[in-house]
Amino acid sequence: MRFIDLEAILPKIRNLLADLQVAQDAALAEPNAKRRALIIDANQQRWTALRQAFEEASFDKCWYTECRSPGADNDIDHFRPKAKVREDRAHPGYYWLAFDWKNMRLSCQRANRPRIAPGARVAGGKSTHFPLLATGVRARTPCDDLTLEHPALLDPTEPGDPIVLTFRPNGEIDVSPDFRGNAVAVAKVEASRLGLHLNWPKFVEGRLTLYNLVERAVERGRREAPVSFEGWPMANDAFKDAIRDLKAYMDPRAEYSAAAKVYVESFRNVWWINDVVLRL
Repeated sequence: MRFIDLEAILPKIRNLLADLQVAQDAALAEPNAKRRALIIDANQQRWTALRQAFEEASFDKCWYTECRSPGADNDIDHFRPKAKVREDRAHPGYYWLAFDWKNMRLSCQRANRPRIAPGARVAGGKSTHFPLLATGVRARTPCDDLTLEHPALLDPTEPGDPIVLTFRPNGEIDVSPDFRGNAVAVAKVEASRLGLHLNWPKFVEGRLTLYNLVERAVERGRREAPVSFEGWPMANDAFKDAIRDLKAYMDPRAEYSAAAKVYVESFRNVWWINDVVLRL
């Protein structure tokens, strides 16, 4: 998961905002919940029109998992569910945010849709889940204050969320060492582990493969590296290729690039990792 700056997307979707507002006004004007739901469902194309700009913002990667799904469309997920809330069966859903583009996230189908992972007993996936931290007060109407909710799921558009996540060499997620004593960070990572399918086997496998690539590139670099930076003028192409590979794994355009950064940083005791790779 990497931070997604919604404000940077705004210039690319301004031409879509009027249509979203028209649909939102129609939904809010309908007092009957069933008819309102029909209005929302009939206007799905208004939010799916955001997909291209959202994909451009993340280089076609899911905002939650950083995976690509070339064989399937990414979903436009309503971070606050539009029709119902799994954790509160009496909740009408955040219908007043159904067409609010700032409530939408680009999600791969695996992160967004309810599925039981192989070997698991409980279904995960975002779907209509929207758990809150213990300190949160759930909003139920358009007049309620959303800032009091304190969502439990990690949000890629919230600057304080991606930084609490780290990745183990085996490909699984974990709480960043800097936040392991922080109850909020721990709760968010635990809620997202299943709630966003962050440890779905294919994601874990992809990150494990990436760790092995990083490890091999480091070993190649070690074999060719000069003893210190003073020897840089004599550095050969094989050594520099290893540096380029490590840099490429961390490139924001690459799959699982946040995990790659964690993996490369785990070798910062190697002088050229710390002094060169992590400064590029």
